[in-house]
Amino acid sequence: MSVVRICRAIVMNERSILPVSSILHGEYGIHDIALSMPAVIGEEGVETQVPIVLSEEEQTKLQESAEALKQVAEQITF
Repeated sequence: MSVVRICRAIVMNERSILPVSSILHGEYGIHDIALSMPAVIGEEGVETQVPIVLSEEEQTKLQESAEALKQVAEQITF
């Protein structure tokens, strides 16, 4: 996804559905980690996440991926 496309959606308040990384707040049982998921993008940036239907296996794999990212993030020090 091009940065130009995302910026245009924000500046023009297009309310377009685009795949972008944003912090999840309980969607799919995932908290406090950023994943690339479809979201409505408008003048406020990510306005809402677009729910997608996942099989049980897909949801489990998504949660495992989020947990792996969380573990890596916890090891990063500045």
